[in-house]
Amino acid sequence: MAPMYYRGAQAALLVYDITSRESFEELHSWIEELKRNMTEDLVIVVVANKLDLALQQREVSIEEAQKYIARVLGPDTQLYEVSAKDDNGTIEDIFLHITRVLVDRKQYLPKKRQPTYLPMEEEPVASNSSCC
Repeated sequence: MAPMYYRGAQAALLVYDITSRESFEELHSWIEELKRNMTEDLVIVVVANKLDLALQQREVSIEEAQKYIARVLGPDTQLYEVSAKDDNGTIEDIFLHITRVLVDRKQYLPKKRQPTYLPMEEEPVASNSSCC
């Protein structure tokens, strides 16, 4: 049922909890799901949440996450650490980044030509020439 939710998506945010190794390990199944069902031009951004608890309860280091994401999704994939609770980090920057990537892609796509055709109701005008 999951493909119903992301069919036609241009971007995906994969969020994990930095205080839960299990949630970080679940990223793998979501990445595989997206790779199976989406095109390669899907913009994927990884978000590490609960930055407000990092000092006391962190289970996943940023270095470990960056290495994994670069290996699995490529070195250009962005990783953001945020706190949704405290509105700390770069939550707005995440959406700005996605928007920039999508707009840049659209700018460089070839322009589609409008088809030229005669509407069905109009018939070609017959020539008044008596020749041929």
